[in-house]
Amino acid sequence: MLMKRMLLFAVLAGIAAGTAGCKQQDAPKLDRQAVRLYVGDQVRITVDRPVAWSAADDFYAAVDADGTVTARHVGTTTVTATADSGSAACTVEVQPRYNTFVEPAYELIGQTISHAEIDAVEKREKIEETKFSIAYKGELPYIKRVEYFYDVADEDELNAITVRFDKGYENEVKNFLSERYLPVPINAYVINFYTHYETLAAVKVVWSNREKEVVLQYGHNPKQIKQRTL
Repeated sequence: MLMKRMLLFAVLAGIAAGTAGCKQQDAPKLDRQAVRLYVGDQVRITVDRPVAWSAADDFYAAVDADGTVTARHVGTTTVTATADSGSAACTVEVQPRYNTFVEPAYELIGQTISHAEIDAVEKREKIEETKFSIAYKGELPYIKRVEYFYDVADEDELNAITVRFDKGYENEVKNFLSERYLPVPINAYVINFYTHYETLAAVKVVWSNREKEVVLQYGHNPKQIKQRTL
């Protein structure tokens, strides 16, 4: 009888130990599962054990070894804490401080598209149309004109889009772009902005500070962009 009790105790102890071991194998526990930041802000995510931190896409937000997240560009990514027992992720949404204007439909650049299809997505008032371009009135007083250009060699392919601003808005436009794109200065008057890290860019935005206006030109991949004299 004593032997049976000792055997039962040993079995129960083994089960208890196994259960405790399973608990230790749970994924790390974060103090939050989602965070919303403005560009440039930081927040530290705490965790219940030693982990290695990583960011799914550090163009949008980066994370350092102690779990401090830094918001870099407008967009959404995740940061992940990984331990031997598993991993846990936190969604990071990066918001802008600047909402200077509504960006044109630059995702259409390079596509074969009709004038009517552009009209369907562009909500501004159309003020001029030619075979190779469509111009819209800016939605705010300091935005002069938004214009879509077709390729001269292929009149059905959208080649570039320009947005023209009054002087005096140089810094605000530049800040707006810097929150969303990777800036690469060319000289004192021109900055290239890329939609992602330069080698992965799908669209290039050229910021040009001219004597009487500020001009943005949205174009193709920087390695393939078709130059146009504005």
